[in-house]
Amino acid sequence: MKYGVVDIGGTGVKISVYDDEFRRVDYTRIRIPITSTSGDAVEHDAIWVREALFHSFRWLRERGVKLAGIATYRASILAWGREGDPLTNIITWMDRRSKNIISKPIYRILRHAPLLNRILRADSPAVRIRWLLESNPDIRVRVERGEAYVGTLSSYIAYLLSSRYINDASNEALTGLIHPKGFKRLWLVYDVLGLPKSIDPEVIDNISYIGSAEGVDVSVLIADQQASIIGSSCLTMECLKITGSTGVFVDAVTRDFTMPGKALIPLVVYRFMGETLYAIEGFTPSGGSIIEWLVGVGLLDRVEDLDRVVGEARGSTVFIPSLSALDYPSRRSEATGLIYGLSHSTSRSDIIRGALESIILVVASIVESVERIAGRRELIRADGGLSNSISYLKLLASACNRRVERVRGVDGTGRGVALLLAVYDGRLKVRELEELSDIDYTAEPGYLDLKIDTSMWREALGWGLRVS
Repeated sequence: MKYGVVDIGGTGVKISVYDDEFRRVDYTRIRIPITSTSGDAVEHDAIWVREALFHSFRWLRERGVKLAGIATYRASILAWGREGDPLTNIITWMDRRSKNIISKPIYRILRHAPLLNRILRADSPAVRIRWLLESNPDIRVRVERGEAYVGTLSSYIAYLLSSRYINDASNEALTGLIHPKGFKRLWLVYDVLGLPKSIDPEVIDNISYIGSAEGVDVSVLIADQQASIIGSSCLTMECLKITGSTGVFVDAVTRDFTMPGKALIPLVVYRFMGETLYAIEGFTPSGGSIIEWLVGVGLLDRVEDLDRVVGEARGSTVFIPSLSALDYPSRRSEATGLIYGLSHSTSRSDIIRGALESIILVVASIVESVERIAGRRELIRADGGLSNSISYLKLLASACNRRVERVRGVDGTGRGVALLLAVYDGRLKVRELEELSDIDYTAEPGYLDLKIDTSMWREALGWGLRVS
């Protein structure tokens, strides 16, 4: 049996074929260009994404795939008409224009309410929807008349496949418009933000028939990080999953629904036949994007050279890894990244190592925050593009003081979707998912130690000056 996976990410669409052993046997990728209209705008062309989606299914059909699933990036919204034609670009999770909404005096006051302080944030889809409707009054009118829809990227994808206004449980639980426990609408949030109550897609299980495209049936729809938890087989209280991609995401499964501190978010990993699995997550938006920035400015020739250059470093600079407003470990909307500690002896390798070590220090601080709520985990499973770097894995093991295992192929998301397809197909039971880990590298603490001055690094976090 072949399983097809379409993973729509922040920089491209990954299309994969998995075999009976859940190994990827064929793969291609379509790049998605980022469209920015201002310093805070980060959009994707929705028509481009739609065309890439249907191209993906044609590619899968040509390789004999009859059953496929989809993972999408999260917390990104758009509007579309009844025929499925997009009315806006995709306002991605990296877009910051919705901060203009929460800066209004009324919302600054309401953010002190226990429920609303987790929703009235610039990165909340509910707030992004308010911003979109406020910026496009004609779309608001069409939504109120039932002539148009607003939702997450996942709900738009589901509409293209089914012509129904639906969304999967893992993505809809992150909108701020529904309570993740019980999936009841938070009408108070609608009233506070002035949102039409017609923005209420039906919530479906993550494993269920959605529709078909190009002769391929689609029966899994899930958020990318939640799929990665499944693909990493990190479904027990002993494991912590870390995905190093454009951003870095730290996830821990919990026994029950948990509302963590405001720096963390609750997740629905999946919902299936009345069973819901929960987790909590901390993340930083700047991870692999920092390494790509090093390449873009000419400090690093190629991403593939990272391990070699890090090994050549004699020291490490203090590097605050943030290409936009600083989010973690401290939220400082006026601060971006900086490099500190340069001297006549500082080399290019020292700067690059400082960048990598600083990413890892941010991740280690997120791990501490997650484990204060979820309890200590004895094992870390890592995936995502950053995990191709052995230096990253070794430094992560040392910073977190525990073993780090890398998911084979570093694509936990794609593997997670393939595993869920096997559940739909009857080959697996949900309870078997935690027993199917596939690891290709292990790093132990002490293999490689950090050179950075951690006390100076933590002090630099508080300076709060914009560096441009």
